[in-house]
Amino acid sequence: TLAVGRLPSTSALNMSLLRWLAAASLLLGTVIAASFTTVDDDHDVLITNLLSWLRDNGAYINDAVVVRHVNQNASTPRGLFATKTIEEGETIATIPWNLIIKSKDKTGEPGWSETDCGIIDATIEAMSGDNITPYGHYLLAQPRGYTPGFWGKEATELLEEMLNDRLPPNDVDDMLDSEWKKMCRGNVNNPLHVHAVMLVRARSDWDLLVPFYDMANHNNGKTNIQHKYNPYVESIKETGHSLIASKRIEVGEELYNSYNHCKNVCDQYLDHFGTPEMFLHFGFVEFLPQRWLFDFARVKFDLVQGEEDKVSVNFLVPPSERGMAMLREELDRLESFASKRRGMDYKEANITETEWTLLWQYFDALRDALSFAIKSDEALVDDVWKLDDDVSSFVVMLFVFVSLLRCV
Repeated sequence: TLAVGRLPSTSALNMSLLRWLAAASLLLGTVIAASFTTVDDDHDVLITNLLSWLRDNGAYINDAVVVRHVNQNASTPRGLFATKTIEEGETIATIPWNLIIKSKDKTGEPGWSETDCGIIDATIEAMSGDNITPYGHYLLAQPRGYTPGFWGKEATELLEEMLNDRLPPNDVDDMLDSEWKKMCRGNVNNPLHVHAVMLVRARSDWDLLVPFYDMANHNNGKTNIQHKYNPYVESIKETGHSLIASKRIEVGEELYNSYNHCKNVCDQYLDHFGTPEMFLHFGFVEFLPQRWLFDFARVKFDLVQGEEDKVSVNFLVPPSERGMAMLREELDRLESFASKRRGMDYKEANITETEWTLLWQYFDALRDALSFAIKSDEALVDDVWKLDDDVSSFVVMLFVFVSLLRCV
Protein backbone atom coordinates (compact mmCIF):
# COMPACT_ATOMS: atom_id res chain seq x y z
CA THR A 1 0.00 0.00 0.00
CA LEU A 2 1.24 3.49 -0.80
CA ALA A 3 0.91 5.70 2.23
CA VAL A 4 2.14 9.22 2.72
CA GLY A 5 4.40 9.09 5.73
CA ARG A 6 6.28 11.60 7.81
CA LEU A 7 8.98 13.34 5.76
CA PRO A 8 12.40 14.07 7.29
CA SER A 9 11.62 17.57 8.56
CA THR A 10 8.03 17.60 9.78
CA SER A 11 6.62 20.01 12.31
CA ALA A 12 4.21 18.91 15.03
CA LEU A 13 1.85 21.51 16.40
CA ASN A 14 -0.17 21.44 19.58
CA MET A 15 -3.72 20.96 18.49
CA SER A 16 -6.21 22.51 20.83
CA LEU A 17 -8.57 22.60 17.85
CA LEU A 18 -8.22 18.93 16.99
CA ARG A 19 -11.21 17.77 18.96
CA TRP A 20 -13.19 20.71 17.61
CA LEU A 21 -12.33 19.79 14.01
CA ALA A 22 -13.51 16.23 14.55
CA ALA A 23 -16.70 17.47 16.15
CA ALA A 24 -17.24 19.89 13.28
CA SER A 25 -16.86 17.11 10.75
CA LEU A 26 -19.37 15.01 12.64
CA LEU A 27 -21.74 17.95 12.79
CA LEU A 28 -21.37 18.35 9.05
CA GLY A 29 -22.45 14.78 8.56
CA THR A 30 -25.39 15.53 10.81
CA VAL A 31 -26.38 18.46 8.64
CA ILE A 32 -26.31 16.31 5.52
CA ALA A 33 -28.43 13.71 7.26
CA ALA A 34 -30.93 16.23 8.57
CA SER A 35 -33.36 15.74 5.72
CA PHE A 36 -33.29 12.00 6.47
CA THR A 37 -34.08 12.33 10.15
CA THR A 38 -37.18 14.42 9.57
CA VAL A 39 -38.68 11.37 7.86
CA ASP A 40 -36.50 8.86 9.65
CA ASP A 41 -39.01 6.02 9.76
CA ASP A 42 -39.69 6.33 6.04
CA HIS A 43 -36.00 6.21 5.27
CA ASP A 44 -35.53 3.13 7.44
CA VAL A 45 -38.25 1.45 5.40
CA LEU A 46 -36.46 2.42 2.18
CA ILE A 47 -33.22 0.86 3.43
CA THR A 48 -34.97 -2.31 4.61
CA ASN A 49 -36.72 -2.67 1.26
CA LEU A 50 -33.46 -2.04 -0.59
CA LEU A 51 -31.53 -4.69 1.34
CA SER A 52 -34.32 -7.23 0.91
CA TRP A 53 -34.49 -6.49 -2.83
CA LEU A 54 -30.74 -6.89 -3.18
CA ARG A 55 -30.68 -10.24 -1.39
CA ASP A 56 -33.74 -11.49 -3.26
CA ASN A 57 -32.00 -10.72 -6.54
CA GLY A 58 -28.72 -12.48 -5.93
CA ALA A 59 -26.67 -9.99 -3.93
CA TYR A 60 -24.60 -11.17 -0.98
CA ILE A 61 -24.54 -8.90 2.07
CA ASN A 62 -22.68 -10.15 5.12
CA ASP A 63 -25.09 -10.87 7.99
CA ALA A 64 -22.57 -9.31 10.38
CA VAL A 65 -23.11 -5.87 8.83
CA VAL A 66 -26.03 -3.57 9.62
CA VAL A 67 -27.03 -0.09 8.51
CA ARG A 68 -27.68 2.24 11.44
CA HIS A 69 -27.12 5.75 12.73
CA VAL A 70 -23.70 6.70 14.03
CA ASN A 71 -23.75 6.44 17.84
CA GLN A 72 -27.26 5.02 17.41
CA ASN A 73 -28.48 8.61 17.54
CA ALA A 74 -31.14 9.62 15.03
CA SER A 75 -29.56 13.06 14.65
CA THR A 76 -26.38 11.56 13.20
CA PRO A 77 -25.80 10.16 9.71
CA ARG A 78 -26.07 6.47 8.92
CA GLY A 79 -23.22 4.09 8.25
CA LEU A 80 -22.30 0.42 8.09
CA PHE A 81 -21.47 -1.31 11.39
CA ALA A 82 -20.22 -4.74 12.41
CA THR A 83 -22.43 -6.79 14.74
CA LYS A 84 -19.88 -9.63 14.80
CA THR A 85 -16.14 -9.84 14.31
CA ILE A 86 -15.25 -9.70 10.61
CA GLU A 87 -11.89 -11.18 9.64
CA GLU A 88 -9.45 -9.62 7.20
CA GLY A 89 -10.30 -10.69 3.65
CA GLU A 90 -13.87 -11.63 4.52
CA THR A 91 -16.47 -10.56 1.99
CA ILE A 92 -18.64 -7.64 3.05
CA ALA A 93 -20.92 -7.53 0.02
CA THR A 94 -21.11 -8.65 -3.59
CA ILE A 95 -23.55 -6.84 -5.85
CA PRO A 96 -24.42 -8.56 -9.17
CA TRP A 97 -23.75 -6.69 -12.39
CA ASN A 98 -27.44 -6.49 -13.31
CA LEU A 99 -28.31 -4.58 -10.11
CA ILE A 100 -25.71 -1.86 -10.76
CA ILE A 101 -26.69 1.37 -12.50
CA LYS A 102 -24.32 1.93 -15.43
CA SER A 103 -24.11 3.73 -18.73
CA LYS A 104 -24.86 2.10 -22.07
CA ASP A 105 -23.29 2.67 -25.46
CA LYS A 106 -25.19 2.74 -28.76
CA THR A 107 -25.44 -1.05 -28.93
CA GLY A 108 -27.05 -1.25 -25.52
CA GLU A 109 -24.00 -2.83 -23.89
CA PRO A 110 -22.55 -1.25 -20.76
CA GLY A 111 -19.97 1.33 -21.75
CA TRP A 112 -18.40 4.64 -20.80
CA SER A 113 -17.95 7.86 -22.69
CA GLU A 114 -15.51 10.73 -22.25
CA THR A 115 -18.06 12.50 -20.10
CA ASP A 116 -20.50 11.37 -17.43
CA CYS A 117 -23.50 11.56 -19.75
CA GLY A 118 -24.20 7.83 -19.91
CA ILE A 119 -24.25 7.12 -16.20
CA ILE A 120 -26.31 10.26 -15.53
CA ASP A 121 -28.88 9.23 -18.14
CA ALA A 122 -29.04 5.75 -16.60
CA THR A 123 -29.58 7.26 -13.15
CA ILE A 124 -32.41 9.45 -14.42
CA GLU A 125 -34.00 6.36 -15.97
CA ALA A 126 -33.64 4.41 -12.70
CA MET A 127 -35.56 7.11 -10.82
CA SER A 128 -38.30 7.51 -13.43
CA GLY A 129 -41.32 5.61 -14.71
CA ASP A 130 -43.79 3.21 -13.16
CA ASN A 131 -41.38 0.39 -12.26
CA ILE A 132 -38.81 2.07 -10.06
CA THR A 133 -36.69 -0.39 -8.13
CA PRO A 134 -36.06 -0.02 -4.39
CA TYR A 135 -32.64 1.38 -5.27
CA GLY A 136 -34.29 4.01 -7.45
CA HIS A 137 -36.61 4.95 -4.57
CA TYR A 138 -33.60 5.12 -2.23
CA LEU A 139 -31.78 7.49 -4.60
CA LEU A 140 -34.87 9.65 -4.99
CA ALA A 141 -35.00 10.06 -1.21
CA GLN A 142 -31.45 11.41 -0.93
CA PRO A 143 -31.18 15.09 0.04
CA ARG A 144 -31.07 17.59 -2.81
CA GLY A 145 -28.31 20.04 -3.54
CA TYR A 146 -26.03 19.39 -0.57
CA THR A 147 -22.73 19.41 -2.51
CA PRO A 148 -21.33 22.87 -3.38
CA GLY A 149 -21.64 22.45 -7.14
CA PHE A 150 -25.40 22.24 -6.67
CA TRP A 151 -26.02 25.05 -4.21
CA GLY A 152 -28.27 27.96 -5.00
CA LYS A 153 -26.98 31.07 -6.76
CA GLU A 154 -26.52 33.15 -3.59
CA ALA A 155 -24.65 30.43 -1.67
CA THR A 156 -22.42 29.73 -4.68
CA GLU A 157 -21.55 33.41 -5.02
CA LEU A 158 -20.66 33.61 -1.32
CA LEU A 159 -18.44 30.53 -1.62
CA GLU A 160 -16.71 31.98 -4.67
CA GLU A 161 -16.14 35.23 -2.79
CA MET A 162 -14.53 33.22 0.00
CA LEU A 163 -12.27 31.31 -2.38
CA ASN A 164 -11.25 34.41 -4.36
CA ASP A 165 -10.34 32.44 -7.53
CA ARG A 166 -7.22 31.21 -5.74
CA LEU A 167 -8.13 28.90 -2.90
CA PRO A 168 -9.37 25.37 -3.57
CA PRO A 169 -11.65 23.80 -4.61
CA ASN A 170 -11.58 25.10 -8.15
CA ASP A 171 -14.30 25.09 -10.80
CA VAL A 172 -17.21 24.91 -8.38
CA ASP A 173 -19.83 25.31 -11.11
CA ASP A 174 -18.27 22.94 -13.68
CA MET A 175 -20.42 19.92 -12.86
CA LEU A 176 -23.63 21.41 -14.14
CA ASP A 177 -22.55 24.13 -16.57
CA SER A 178 -19.53 22.53 -18.22
CA GLU A 179 -20.35 18.86 -17.99
CA TRP A 180 -24.08 18.28 -17.89
CA LYS A 181 -25.24 21.33 -19.86
CA LYS A 182 -22.46 21.73 -22.44
CA MET A 183 -20.99 18.25 -22.85
CA CYS A 184 -24.12 16.19 -22.33
CA ARG A 185 -26.62 18.79 -23.59
CA GLY A 186 -28.56 18.10 -20.42
CA ASN A 187 -31.44 20.01 -18.92
CA VAL A 188 -30.22 22.08 -15.95
CA ASN A 189 -33.78 23.25 -15.26
CA ASN A 190 -35.15 19.77 -14.58
CA PRO A 191 -34.83 19.07 -10.82
CA LEU A 192 -34.72 15.29 -11.30
CA HIS A 193 -31.92 15.57 -13.86
CA VAL A 194 -29.93 17.92 -11.64
CA HIS A 195 -30.41 15.50 -8.73
CA ALA A 196 -29.08 12.66 -10.90
CA VAL A 197 -25.96 14.65 -11.80
CA MET A 198 -25.26 15.30 -8.12
CA LEU A 199 -25.86 11.66 -7.17
CA VAL A 200 -23.40 10.45 -9.79
CA ARG A 201 -20.76 12.86 -8.53
CA ALA A 202 -21.39 12.19 -4.85
CA ARG A 203 -22.17 8.46 -4.78
CA SER A 204 -20.85 6.66 -7.86
CA ASP A 205 -17.86 4.35 -8.00
CA TRP A 206 -16.48 6.14 -11.06
CA ASP A 207 -18.94 5.10 -13.78
CA LEU A 208 -21.03 2.76 -11.63
CA LEU A 209 -23.75 3.45 -9.08
CA VAL A 210 -23.55 0.45 -6.77
CA PRO A 211 -26.30 -0.15 -4.19
CA PHE A 212 -25.10 -0.81 -0.63
CA TYR A 213 -21.50 0.10 -1.58
CA ASP A 214 -22.55 3.75 -1.55
CA MET A 215 -23.67 3.49 2.10
CA ALA A 216 -20.10 3.19 3.44
CA ASN A 217 -18.74 6.40 4.92
CA HIS A 218 -15.27 7.82 4.24
CA ASN A 219 -12.39 8.03 6.69
CA ASN A 220 -8.79 7.78 5.49
CA GLY A 221 -7.57 7.36 9.05
CA LYS A 222 -9.78 4.34 9.77
CA THR A 223 -10.28 2.64 6.41
CA ASN A 224 -11.05 -1.05 6.90
CA ILE A 225 -12.79 -2.15 3.68
CA GLN A 226 -11.68 -2.20 0.05
CA HIS A 227 -12.56 -3.45 -3.42
CA LYS A 228 -11.95 -7.12 -4.06
CA TYR A 229 -11.76 -6.54 -7.80
CA ASN A 230 -10.74 -3.40 -9.63
CA PRO A 231 -13.81 -2.46 -11.71
CA TYR A 232 -11.72 -0.08 -13.83
CA VAL A 233 -9.30 -2.65 -15.22
CA GLU A 234 -11.11 -5.94 -14.64
CA SER A 235 -14.49 -7.10 -15.89
CA ILE A 236 -16.89 -7.57 -12.99
CA LYS A 237 -19.78 -8.78 -15.12
CA GLU A 238 -19.28 -12.33 -13.81
CA THR A 239 -17.91 -11.62 -10.34
CA GLY A 240 -20.07 -8.64 -9.42
CA HIS A 241 -18.90 -5.58 -7.50
CA SER A 242 -17.35 -6.98 -4.33
CA LEU A 243 -16.14 -5.40 -1.07
CA ILE A 244 -13.89 -7.16 1.43
CA ALA A 245 -12.47 -6.34 4.85
CA SER A 246 -8.94 -4.92 4.54
CA LYS A 247 -8.28 -5.65 8.21
CA ARG A 248 -9.99 -7.33 11.16
CA ILE A 249 -13.14 -5.41 12.14
CA GLU A 250 -14.34 -5.75 15.70
CA VAL A 251 -17.92 -5.79 16.97
CA GLY A 252 -19.41 -2.29 16.97
CA GLU A 253 -16.84 -0.79 14.63
CA GLU A 254 -17.98 1.25 11.67
CA LEU A 255 -16.95 0.05 8.23
CA TYR A 256 -15.03 2.85 6.52
CA ASN A 257 -14.13 3.19 2.87
CA SER A 258 -11.69 5.64 1.31
CA TYR A 259 -13.14 7.76 -1.45
CA ASN A 260 -9.77 8.95 -2.73
CA HIS A 261 -7.09 6.58 -1.42
CA CYS A 262 -8.84 3.32 -2.22
CA LYS A 263 -6.14 0.68 -2.51
CA ASN A 264 -5.12 -0.27 -6.07
CA VAL A 265 -8.29 1.32 -7.49
CA CYS A 266 -8.29 5.12 -7.32
CA ASP A 267 -4.54 5.73 -7.35
CA GLN A 268 -5.12 8.51 -9.89
CA TYR A 269 -6.76 10.50 -7.09
CA LEU A 270 -3.86 10.14 -4.67
CA ASP A 271 -1.88 13.13 -5.87
CA HIS A 272 -4.48 15.80 -6.57
CA PHE A 273 -7.76 14.84 -4.88
CA GLY A 274 -7.59 16.20 -1.37
CA THR A 275 -9.84 17.69 1.29
CA PRO A 276 -11.10 20.60 -0.89
CA GLU A 277 -12.01 18.23 -3.71
CA MET A 278 -13.73 15.90 -1.25
CA PHE A 279 -15.80 18.84 -0.07
CA LEU A 280 -16.72 19.81 -3.63
CA HIS A 281 -17.66 16.31 -4.81
CA PHE A 282 -19.12 14.78 -1.65
CA GLY A 283 -20.28 17.73 0.45
CA PHE A 284 -18.39 17.15 3.72
CA VAL A 285 -15.14 18.11 5.41
CA GLU A 286 -13.23 14.90 6.01
CA PHE A 287 -11.66 13.88 9.30
CA LEU A 288 -7.88 13.94 9.64
CA PRO A 289 -5.74 13.00 7.81
CA GLN A 290 -6.36 15.74 5.28
CA ARG A 291 -4.50 16.72 2.10
CA TRP A 292 -4.26 20.33 0.93
CA LEU A 293 -2.92 21.52 -2.41
CA PHE A 294 -2.56 25.27 -3.02
CA ASP A 295 -1.51 25.46 -6.65
CA PHE A 296 -1.17 29.24 -6.79
CA ALA A 297 1.44 29.14 -3.99
CA ARG A 298 2.99 25.79 -4.99
CA VAL A 299 2.41 24.47 -1.49
CA LYS A 300 1.17 20.96 -0.77
CA PHE A 301 0.91 19.19 2.56
CA ASP A 302 -0.93 16.62 4.64
CA LEU A 303 -2.39 17.26 8.08
CA VAL A 304 -2.02 14.10 10.14
CA GLN A 305 -3.24 13.44 13.66
CA GLY A 306 -0.40 12.55 15.98
CA GLU A 307 -0.09 11.63 19.61
CA GLU A 308 -1.25 13.84 22.48
CA ASP A 309 -3.67 15.84 20.37
CA LYS A 310 -1.07 17.17 17.96
CA VAL A 311 -1.29 17.69 14.24
CA SER A 312 1.73 17.02 12.03
CA VAL A 313 2.18 19.11 8.91
CA ASN A 314 3.80 16.85 6.32
CA PHE A 315 4.95 18.94 3.37
CA LEU A 316 4.85 16.99 0.13
CA VAL A 317 6.56 19.79 -1.78
CA PRO A 318 9.35 21.91 -0.23
CA PRO A 319 7.62 25.15 0.82
CA SER A 320 9.02 28.52 -0.17
CA GLU A 321 9.05 31.96 1.43
CA ARG A 322 7.12 33.28 -1.56
CA GLY A 323 4.51 30.55 -1.26
CA MET A 324 4.09 31.05 2.47
CA ALA A 325 3.68 34.80 1.94
CA MET A 326 0.83 34.02 -0.46
CA LEU A 327 -0.79 31.75 2.11
CA ARG A 328 -0.49 34.47 4.78
CA GLU A 329 -2.12 36.96 2.41
CA GLU A 330 -5.04 34.59 1.82
CA LEU A 331 -5.39 33.84 5.52
CA ASP A 332 -5.65 37.56 6.29
CA ARG A 333 -8.24 37.93 3.54
CA LEU A 334 -10.24 35.00 4.94
CA GLU A 335 -10.34 36.61 8.37
CA SER A 336 -11.67 39.82 6.79
CA PHE A 337 -14.24 37.82 4.88
CA ALA A 338 -15.43 36.18 8.10
CA SER A 339 -15.64 39.53 9.90
CA LYS A 340 -17.81 40.88 7.10
CA ARG A 341 -19.99 37.88 6.30
CA ARG A 342 -20.30 35.50 9.26
CA GLY A 343 -22.86 37.61 11.10
CA MET A 344 -25.13 38.18 8.11
CA ASP A 345 -28.72 36.96 8.00
CA TYR A 346 -28.34 34.06 5.61
CA LYS A 347 -32.08 33.51 5.33
CA GLU A 348 -32.63 37.02 4.03
CA ALA A 349 -29.78 36.37 1.60
CA ASN A 350 -31.72 33.35 0.25
CA ILE A 351 -29.16 30.84 1.51
CA THR A 352 -30.37 27.59 3.08
CA GLU A 353 -29.30 26.49 6.54
CA THR A 354 -27.48 23.50 5.09
CA GLU A 355 -25.54 25.65 2.60
CA TRP A 356 -24.67 28.16 5.31
CA THR A 357 -23.46 25.55 7.77
CA LEU A 358 -21.41 23.65 5.20
CA LEU A 359 -19.78 26.83 3.92
CA TRP A 360 -18.56 27.85 7.35
CA GLN A 361 -17.44 24.36 8.25
CA TYR A 362 -15.26 24.38 5.15
CA PHE A 363 -14.12 27.91 5.99
CA ASP A 364 -12.93 26.75 9.42
CA ALA A 365 -11.07 23.77 7.95
CA LEU A 366 -9.46 25.93 5.26
CA ARG A 367 -8.43 28.63 7.73
CA ASP A 368 -6.96 26.07 10.11
CA ALA A 369 -5.03 24.32 7.31
CA LEU A 370 -3.47 27.63 6.27
CA SER A 371 -2.65 28.46 9.89
CA PHE A 372 -0.96 25.13 10.55
CA ALA A 373 1.17 25.42 7.43
CA ILE A 374 2.21 29.00 8.16
CA LYS A 375 3.08 28.24 11.81
CA SER A 376 5.18 25.21 10.94
CA ASP A 377 8.95 25.32 11.35
CA GLU A 378 9.66 23.73 7.97
CA ALA A 379 12.77 25.07 6.22
CA LEU A 380 11.84 27.36 3.33
CA VAL A 381 13.47 27.08 -0.08
CA ASP A 382 12.58 28.75 -3.37
CA ASP A 383 13.41 25.84 -5.69
CA VAL A 384 9.82 25.47 -6.89
CA TRP A 385 9.88 29.01 -8.34
CA LYS A 386 13.12 28.62 -10.31
CA LEU A 387 11.46 26.64 -13.07
CA ASP A 388 8.62 27.50 -15.40
CA ASP A 389 5.14 26.18 -14.69
CA ASP A 390 5.34 23.06 -16.87
CA VAL A 391 8.70 21.90 -15.57
CA SER A 392 7.80 22.87 -12.03
CA SER A 393 4.64 20.78 -12.17
CA PHE A 394 6.69 17.81 -13.31
CA VAL A 395 9.20 18.32 -10.49
CA VAL A 396 6.39 18.60 -7.94
CA MET A 397 4.83 15.34 -9.16
CA LEU A 398 8.23 13.63 -9.15
CA PHE A 399 8.92 14.83 -5.61
CA VAL A 400 5.58 13.48 -4.40
CA PHE A 401 6.16 10.17 -6.18
CA VAL A 402 9.59 9.73 -4.60
CA SER A 403 8.17 10.66 -1.20
CA LEU A 404 5.47 8.03 -1.58
CA LEU A 405 7.96 5.37 -2.57
CA ARG A 406 9.90 6.03 0.62
CA CYS A 407 6.76 5.19 2.57
CA VAL A 408 5.88 1.92 0.85
